[in-house]
Amino acid sequence: MNTFFRAIAMTGAMSGLLAGFAGGALAQDYPSLSLRMAHPLPETWPAAEWDGWWAEEVTRRSGGKIQIEVFWAGQIGGLTEIKSLVSTGAVDLGVFAQAVHAEELPLTAVSAGLLNRVSANPATADQLAREMYATDPISAELAGQNLHVLKWTVPSTYTLQCNKPVNSTADLAGLRVRAVGGAYVPIWMEALGMVPTRVQATEIREGLTRGTLDCNFGPIEWATFSGFETAAPYWSDINTGSFTTFQLYVAKTAWDGFPQEVRDLMTEVAAEAMAKDQAALEATAAAAVEAYTAAGGQIVNLSDMDALVAKSPDMISVWEERMTAAGMADKIAPLVGPMRAAQKSFQN
Repeated sequence: MNTFFRAIAMTGAMSGLLAGFAGGALAQDYPSLSLRMAHPLPETWPAAEWDGWWAEEVTRRSGGKIQIEVFWAGQIGGLTEIKSLVSTGAVDLGVFAQAVHAEELPLTAVSAGLLNRVSANPATADQLAREMYATDPISAELAGQNLHVLKWTVPSTYTLQCNKPVNSTADLAGLRVRAVGGAYVPIWMEALGMVPTRVQATEIREGLTRGTLDCNFGPIEWATFSGFETAAPYWSDINTGSFTTFQLYVAKTAWDGFPQEVRDLMTEVAAEAMAKDQAALEATAAAAVEAYTAAGGQIVNLSDMDALVAKSPDMISVWEERMTAAGMADKIAPLVGPMRAAQKSFQN
């Protein structure tokens, strides 16, 4: 079985969670609330639909009492601005990629799957995030930033879509590859000879077309959504890991002020939205693969996966060393165990 499809196969198990959400909250008498939610992505972006579904469903199940207006595509804040808007209370809710704020959220950012080759599939990444968010160190870090996490998105595994084939590990040397949020992804890339390149999402296609960028680093469904299949027609099946990407946050002061029935409703709908997202992911990714190949894209299988594994640094150890040097050894101690457990998914 192709590496990619092995990686996403576990997501089907998430569908069983849906049976647990019965909608008993409909009987509650909710207060009238009018909330604003900032979103950096277009409503049509893959998986963003579940953020919209969450907002609509909270309104529906509250009998229209809780109104949530979603401002899509950065209307009231871009990717790097929304965290501040939420934490200061300028907006009630916001979606952003916490990995982009690794310096401000050094513990939480790792729960976003910031470390390569820890979670081998979306189901493992989702479970790791769930466990990490529940730990005291991450809860305290978020509270200190006036943030409460409600839901997160886990796409298919991150692979490389390139303008030249990657047949072997040696072919990675010198490739300019889009690096995303934080300090750790570039470390992993550099160990394999790649040149991490900071490029905004809106500039990736132009970079691939002009040759200032050789590869995109991301899930296949995002590549086809953005039309990378013509600019980067060689899809490497290297499984670099599965990551939580965008997270939905609410200002903690607002969260603490909501009645319990409101918190229960939002949490219940968030869990259901994530389960639905994961249940649909395999079909979504498969459709993206079909679209990619139909547009002339080629799937390139790495011939020496053992060599790539041997050259890949243990990113958990790299992270531990950096955090320990920063005097945070006690804070990371509860986080290492879940990460090591998730890492075993690459051995299965």
